[in-house]
Amino acid sequence: MADGIDVTSMTLLGRIRANDEDAWSQVVHLYGPLVHKWCRRAGLSEDDTADVFQETFRTVSRHIGDFVPGRSVASFRSWLKTIVRTRTIDHFRKARKYADAVGGTAAQALISEVPDPFGEEDEEETRQDDAMIVHRAMEMIRGEFDPRNWKAFEQVALHGRSASEVAREEGINPQTVRQANYRIRRRLRLILED
Repeated sequence: MADGIDVTSMTLLGRIRANDEDAWSQVVHLYGPLVHKWCRRAGLSEDDTADVFQETFRTVSRHIGDFVPGRSVASFRSWLKTIVRTRTIDHFRKARKYADAVGGTAAQALISEVPDPFGEEDEEETRQDDAMIVHRAMEMIRGEFDPRNWKAFEQVALHGRSASEVAREEGINPQTVRQANYRIRRRLRLILED
């Protein structure tokens, strides 16, 4: 890893709970495009998307201490999507000039008239969302590694080539390729484990 990079053992979400500014930047880098995609898919304009985006991360900031990861790998993403859904519905309610709900059957009827802008998520969309986050994480850490090690990692992890084959092609020891692959995967896991 490059000198000067402080890789803490705390998880990314643990660091944002501690209000670590770098961790917040990383979370927004990783999940921001996904939040933007969800907002646009819900039919929000670019300006409205910016508002919902800001409200989403403000809500995350206020409630991150309440978030308890589930067993699902995508539990943070699911929690985040619930927040985006809620903020989007709130936006549509305000846009339709609904009065604040005071409770009761009439208020529930008004709330139920606001359609769910997200609908059902299919398996392919979930895979695309996962791939987007992994790609963003890879962009984020790439500079922490020697370019030659990164190239070896890509060849093994993304293109399915053997460490021996890559080592022979690059003129390096196969163990070096395996170590680079291991270190980069470990760093990705630290970022993505939440």
